[in-house]
Amino acid sequence: MRLDGLDQIIMYGTGAYIGHNVMALRMEDDELYIVESQDAWYWPTHGLQRTKWADWIKQAEDASFHVTWHRMRDEVRQNFDVQAAIDFFKETEGMPYGYHNFLYGWIDTAEDNWPPLLPINFVPILFSIVQMIAPDTVYDFFSQALNKRLGTTGLNIQGLVDAAYQQNLKLDQVMAMVEKDGWRYDGEGYDGSFSYVCSAYVAAIFKAGGLFGDMDINATEFATKDVYVLDFWDVTTPLPEACTAADPELQYCQILGKYRVHLPEYNTITPYEHMFETCPINYPTYVRDPGC
Repeated sequence: MRLDGLDQIIMYGTGAYIGHNVMALRMEDDELYIVESQDAWYWPTHGLQRTKWADWIKQAEDASFHVTWHRMRDEVRQNFDVQAAIDFFKETEGMPYGYHNFLYGWIDTAEDNWPPLLPINFVPILFSIVQMIAPDTVYDFFSQALNKRLGTTGLNIQGLVDAAYQQNLKLDQVMAMVEKDGWRYDGEGYDGSFSYVCSAYVAAIFKAGGLFGDMDINATEFATKDVYVLDFWDVTTPLPEACTAADPELQYCQILGKYRVHLPEYNTITPYEHMFETCPINYPTYVRDPGC
């Protein structure tokens, strides 16, 4: 989490107490890397990438990030197929950041995912205005994902409204449809790439490594909060002394940051079919509805 404004917008919209997820993964060269999806806001590299741990933590410190470390429980770790996760990373390395579905991992309902300052129709109205100036940007960031939901191609916002009407739908209902794993996107730099934001990419690595078993789960529906509320984390093994010395009250180790990173609902939700696909934000508590 970084106090830069962007993370706080993500937090306000989703109820997360962080703005970014990454995964530490030891590769075949026995080097520990941080694997992540980001677009070089504070890093030198764009897209889906890996960075050696020592380099990454220095970059995070230089960028004033708050960083927490979470260890998998032994039984979760034992079920994690590291090689399958590495293979998935190699398949996706270098793909661009997931702007196409940036909005859609947390818009799960037509009316109940908008905090008070955001009117329900704010997003399509805003993009309708921007579309007059930058139609390609709006198509990449907003409209292409809606075309996939409606089974159409190339429609702008006005065309999408008409296509939704023909299917007896409103545009806000289309926005709430599930973002499907495996959808590939086009546009500048994409050329049929998957589209993963940071949290979706971590969830996709979990999925590739077998942590969801044979359950039908769309990693692209995972927002930043959804990663840390999973009950994957070890809260019983004593933390290293340096961690407890820094903050004896946390169940996890905070490595960087001036302020404590508090994570409500941490480690509380066991994976289930179609998880996090229909979740309202329940402002102001942001507490997840069971089974949503």
